Amino acid sequence: MESTFDSQRFRAAMACLPTGVTVVACGTSDEPSAMTANSVTSVSLTPPLLLVCVRNESRWLSPLRLHGRFSVNVLRAGHQAVSQYYAGRRDSACQPNWASEHGVPVLEDASAALVCEVVAQHPAGDHTVVIGEVKALRQSAPGGSALVYLRGQYHELAGAAA
Repeated sequence: MESTFDSQRFRAAMACLPTGVTVVACGTSDEPSAMTANSVTSVSLTPPLLLVCVRNESRWLSPLRLHGRFSVNVLRAGHQAVSQYYAGRRDSACQPNWASEHGVPVLEDASAALVCEVVAQHPAGDHTVVIGEVKALRQSAPGGSALVYLRGQYHELAGAAA
């Protein structure tokens, strides 16, 4: 095992870990500030906490700090265009539908949507780890396929039959 490596090799090694794909959002449903994120994980069940890692250079960090609340929208199979849109690859054909739940924009057809209140922010290298307490959630019916990201590509992971 090598003890010296560069950021590209580190990134390539981490790309071996499949991740779920989400869009995190704050602001309003008319003008959401949103970004694609795959660095989202649960932290605690009691209280219900999750984290999302945000690049310090991200345009999303300032609106998040202003609003103090955000949503995590878990994307389902077939949502690659939504993911790419909020990753900065704007495509006018992609028109996500937003609703407002508890004053936060949520994607209408996400597999799950969690509304969170920011409870902590921790600097971590070139990112900020944002801890959110889940205040409300919505989940679609079980059995759908998930959108996952592995080695720089999208994949669909079939869910169990309902």
